[in-house]
Amino acid sequence: MQSEHDKWTIVTMAIVACGLAILLHEGVGHGVTAWLRGDMPTELTSNHLSSLRADKWVAAGGTLVNLAVGALSLIAIPLAGARSNLRYFLWLLAAENLFPAAGYFALSGIFAFGDWEQVIAGWPHQALLRIGMSLCGVALYIFVAWRLAIAVRPFLAQHREYNVVGRLPYLASCVFSCAAGALDPLGLKLFFVSTVSAAFGGLSGMLWLDSLMPRKMPEPVLVVRRAQVAWFVFALLFAAAFIGLLGRGIELRP
Repeated sequence: MQSEHDKWTIVTMAIVACGLAILLHEGVGHGVTAWLRGDMPTELTSNHLSSLRADKWVAAGGTLVNLAVGALSLIAIPLAGARSNLRYFLWLLAAENLFPAAGYFALSGIFAFGDWEQVIAGWPHQALLRIGMSLCGVALYIFVAWRLAIAVRPFLAQHREYNVVGRLPYLASCVFSCAAGALDPLGLKLFFVSTVSAAFGGLSGMLWLDSLMPRKMPEPVLVVRRAQVAWFVFALLFAAAFIGLLGRGIELRP
């Protein structure tokens, strides 16, 4: 039995959700926090935000915003009712925000790299802090995967359909994120260390969360249907602007 889910709609939804999650992390989380703290952002790309006087709150802002938006998206899924495409987009938005945010704690704890390494820098008991942060990050990541597995279950009349519902958007998001990140003016080192690890590693829960799904058949079964032409036009323009503008970076110097 062939899946009824529309693959092009799923791919475009994944691209938009991925781009929004990155904008929330870099632009709102880091950028707005920097502005509120009296800092001056100087450059915004899909990989990083540069500012003159970044502090611990600026470093933490990106992850905290992703966690907040991801949690709200997850809570809103049942409120969408039978509007299957809206429910699925909210699921993608939750996954794109929550997985990288939870993974960031483990990344910074294990490898002493990234935003949360900057947050805890200078604090006493560094070894214990990193161990605790790593364990909390792994636990949060698994919890997120479990909750997302429950939320996506109504879209799977058959287990194998998760290849289309979950693994296809994972691949689309990774390719899209890397297409933008490869243009970052800070070069390929940041691309491999930041973009590739955040995309393929941070979202990797989408590859295996189906193993946590409830076995009970959902009622009713939901289907991601072909979106209207206006959606595809919007997604195309969004992707082009994201890669062309944010990939290369936007100078914010006065």
